[in-house]
Amino acid sequence: MPTNSPAQLASAMEESLRTTWNARVVDYDAVRFPFAELIRDEVRRVGHAIDSLDTLHTVVPREQVYMLSKKLCEATNRPDFRRMVNEFSREEIVPKGRLVPPIAVQRYLNVRIMVPDKPQGVFPFHTGLLYGHGPGSRSLWMPLTDVTRAEDRSASLQIIGLERSRELIRHAVANELSVPEMTALFGAESFGVQAGPGKVLFFTQENIHGNFVNVTGKTRVSIDFRLAEDRFGDQLARKILGGYFEILPEGREQPYRPDHAKLKNERTNVIYLNNNTPSTVGAPVHLQRGMVMEYCRKNGLNFEFELFELESMDHLPTLMHIIDELGCNVILYSIYALPEAVAHREKIFAAARRKGVHLYFVNEDLALAGQQDRERIEEFLSFAKYGER
Repeated sequence: MPTNSPAQLASAMEESLRTTWNARVVDYDAVRFPFAELIRDEVRRVGHAIDSLDTLHTVVPREQVYMLSKKLCEATNRPDFRRMVNEFSREEIVPKGRLVPPIAVQRYLNVRIMVPDKPQGVFPFHTGLLYGHGPGSRSLWMPLTDVTRAEDRSASLQIIGLERSRELIRHAVANELSVPEMTALFGAESFGVQAGPGKVLFFTQENIHGNFVNVTGKTRVSIDFRLAEDRFGDQLARKILGGYFEILPEGREQPYRPDHAKLKNERTNVIYLNNNTPSTVGAPVHLQRGMVMEYCRKNGLNFEFELFELESMDHLPTLMHIIDELGCNVILYSIYALPEAVAHREKIFAAARRKGVHLYFVNEDLALAGQQDRERIEEFLSFAKYGER
């Protein structure tokens, strides 16, 4: 039975991190979940006639490798790929990782391409915490090319156990180590993961990991992504639910996303920016505006002007003014730009329904146009324990 008290939750997380998720390699069914073949076929689809992933460097020009990896990341969010990721997470990762549903899964998987003899392409040793991930998320690393042999080590992921990682990070911070110093220290204490298709590495946001220069003469391709549990939904740091994570649906259905072609109405669209909530206070308005404008361009939404919220007013009176007095649709940076207080959100939702206006949420690609939308938004906010801190 899930535990609820802070002490019980902290104990449950620590037990999970130390055992199930501490740099542990687990088998999965690579026939049922052929990630390597799908990524190989996607490389071919975008125009590179490769025979296999480990010979990718012989076909793809080096200056195109990075952009290819980004195209592959984008492909992992297509409905067919997403469906397989969801089934893989439900059938393989949740039970073997002893995760407690509800579960969230990273929306766009990371596809890494590590060509031979390219020092500038090496990711320095680090932990997830140092890159803004919270302790509540769990990481998966899946090599799509074979790195099981000892001579393949330079192409594999290097990792350090949890306890030693914690000690080394404290040492690195206290002594203000440089990247070369950390590379030498962490590299000497790490071990290379010996795995291939059909194997997945479970690790935490505190396990130090990184890469050496690949001197195997072969390309290494891998996928990594993260999962999170609802019970730790407020411990995801900057990678909160909605933009970074998607709630794992119970069945084969796809996660709900709005159909923008059906949402358009005759109302004026207004850009709304604020720095009033924990998730927006550190997001400069010019960056919010950039994301909003790109979202509008992508979805064919016109806008006439923008308004800013009055700071220190957590009930967000300007947002209510746009909806209730001006009767305009609102384009917001995020669902986390809504008030933390449930009562204040209820007033905004009620006014939007009464006035027949829509709210668009850029970071999460959600919209508020009906009851289903409202329930979806509240599901996200509940998972993240928004306003419950």
